[in-house]
Amino acid sequence: MIRNIFKLFALFTGSFLFSQTATTSPYSYAGLGEVNFRGTQINRFMGGLEIYNDSIHANLSNPSSYAKLKLTNYSLGLNYRTNNMIGANETKSIASAGLDYIGVALPTKYFGFGFGIIPYTSVGYKLSHLETSENDDENILNLFEGEGGINKVFFSVGFKALKNLSFGATLNYNFGQIIYETGRFQNEVTLGTVLENRSSVSGLDLKLSSHLEIPVNENLELQSMLSYSPEANLTSTNSRFFNTRPYSGSSSFGDQVEIALIDFGLKRTNIRIPHVISFGMGVGEERKWFAGTQYTMNGMKNFSHEFINLANVDYENGYQFSLGGFFIPDFSSITSYWKRIVFRMGFRHELTGTMVNNFGLKETGINFGLGLPLSGFSNANIGFEYVSRDGGEGSLFKENFWSFRIGFSLNDKWFIKRKFN
Repeated sequence: MIRNIFKLFALFTGSFLFSQTATTSPYSYAGLGEVNFRGTQINRFMGGLEIYNDSIHANLSNPSSYAKLKLTNYSLGLNYRTNNMIGANETKSIASAGLDYIGVALPTKYFGFGFGIIPYTSVGYKLSHLETSENDDENILNLFEGEGGINKVFFSVGFKALKNLSFGATLNYNFGQIIYETGRFQNEVTLGTVLENRSSVSGLDLKLSSHLEIPVNENLELQSMLSYSPEANLTSTNSRFFNTRPYSGSSSFGDQVEIALIDFGLKRTNIRIPHVISFGMGVGEERKWFAGTQYTMNGMKNFSHEFINLANVDYENGYQFSLGGFFIPDFSSITSYWKRIVFRMGFRHELTGTMVNNFGLKETGINFGLGLPLSGFSNANIGFEYVSRDGGEGSLFKENFWSFRIGFSLNDKWFIKRKFN
């Protein structure tokens, strides 16, 4: 038990050390930032499918899956990503790394439950625009910067209502801070002016799900899932500062004035996050192969952030279509390690719900991953993801992401009485 407590302590210490997934996307200035995938690497490498459940892996994005767990599971995911931004005149590449998720899942006699932390959104951008006078004797540099993001601490529970039907729920506590800066600097003027907005976000949201397994014949099994996350309101505690500082970005000199937001009714505001509905279905042979598809809809049109309003950004309802699966040559092979490797592939296409200059932001991604067996039922999951992001005719650039991701799924036994002869 002491060893297990130590593992928990180590996991959550790590969660605070890596509490935010890094991003370098200029599109993260919209909404609450770039929305991160909320499942494990196993789900991601199958195009984001939340359908498939088994007894040894935690499916963090589908709380009803906890009902099937037989072993305690520790899960951790990390990423390294290269973002290629393709503009009209130049192409720029920036690398970033961060945490994808960290969690613990535990089975009991009547239900399974889990908890952990997932970076929900990430903000990380630095944009500039140079204004030149007609006589070229006066240059003004406009800078736009943002950083931070929102994390979710989650608690999930799942139980079997019938032999092949389970239900689950996840309660999320959202917290984090996002900083937005807009600067204006003029040549031959020592100090520029910077407007800084800070939003400290907190609040709860909920996800409900169900999972159904139907035997088709002696070998095949049909799995399906339905999930719903209702619309939720988060609270943003805000600050706004007017600074003067040099272009170097140093804040060691210059003046800073805090604007009294309480006079404008903006000290505490609401953030409305949209509802999400998802349905998926797939078929496969246990410990051999699985193939499935999933469709997700979000009500992004109802998103609102009372403190931050962007003139060229609007929102529409979005969707995501996912297709993926896995194949295992021989799960029970004792003569070949390679035959026990799990091969996963996936595809997804998404309309995010964010509109820039009246054009919807779209993403298309492909995934490939390997599940490498470790001792017992534990495994390491490694793979690659390629994503193309396009804002249409209204965008100034396109983005291509290449990411390497690794996840660990480690198993142990809790709440089981050990017998000694």
